[in-house]
Amino acid sequence: MQCRCLILLGALILCSSSLAEERELQVLLKGELPTELAPHGAGNVYAPDILHIDGKNMMWYGGQGKDGHDRIHLAESTDGIHWTRKGVVLDNLKANHVNDPSVVLVNGVYYMYYTQADTAEMDQIHVATSKDGIKWERHGIVIPVGNKGDWDSHIVGRPSTFYDADTKTFHLYYDGRSEGPRSVGHAESEDGIHWKKTPATPIFGQNAGGIDVHRVGDKFVMLYEGRDGVFLATSNAGLDWTDHGLWIPITKSKADAFGHVTPFLLLDDKGQLSAVYFGAASRTTWDGNAISRITIDEERTKKLQEALATH
Repeated sequence: MQCRCLILLGALILCSSSLAEERELQVLLKGELPTELAPHGAGNVYAPDILHIDGKNMMWYGGQGKDGHDRIHLAESTDGIHWTRKGVVLDNLKANHVNDPSVVLVNGVYYMYYTQADTAEMDQIHVATSKDGIKWERHGIVIPVGNKGDWDSHIVGRPSTFYDADTKTFHLYYDGRSEGPRSVGHAESEDGIHWKKTPATPIFGQNAGGIDVHRVGDKFVMLYEGRDGVFLATSNAGLDWTDHGLWIPITKSKADAFGHVTPFLLLDDKGQLSAVYFGAASRTTWDGNAISRITIDEERTKKLQEALATH
């Protein structure tokens, strides 16, 4: 009898631990629309990017349709947890892939930078503008692949953008590669349309991709995707990066068993850390993602603060 009780107690502890891990991960949106279901029919949504505008959160994200093509969608929320879908806001019927949005609002104009691949996965970075974040005007390629022999001569994509109001400069980070592993590049613009890669060489390696860059205080934070979870790097000026490895590990629930794809760091109105959003990978092929969220607790905040203090 005592042995059975111990076995039962052990099972309850394991079950409780598993439930705690699953509660930590909040699955917010699963692929449900025809433009989100993916060819396998189980859904594939990821690459969230969020702006807090007039008391509500606007989230642009990518969804893979039943036809295999990716499109950019919009959802809205007041609390960052419960989201209302608004449908597809940017598509290109001639392109295979339209995804990975990064949106900034400058002087009343929304600028969306995104990855487009006309065929296969031949990614380049495009821009579109909007007055309301819903209806967009496309302006074409702004970050093309590099020249033959350059580090980014094969693909460039998954932009992360911010605007420096003090210097009136747009900054864009992106991942790219030639034939080897991915690296991270940086570009600058005065008008958001015409860009210059600065420097011409990558600023960060580590096969980093699906990046998200934010200014936190007077320093910079970069998140990048991985099969073990969300990884972290920090910088003083946004060009000299120090890698700190895994920051938010997968919870080992079924929802994110195979990694965290295209993370996004959400800061509150006061610039304080709030949560990380990402595509939780439920399939090893990374084509069955659900947009999920993990709150940045005291332990994660402390680790980030320690990383920033190293500079």
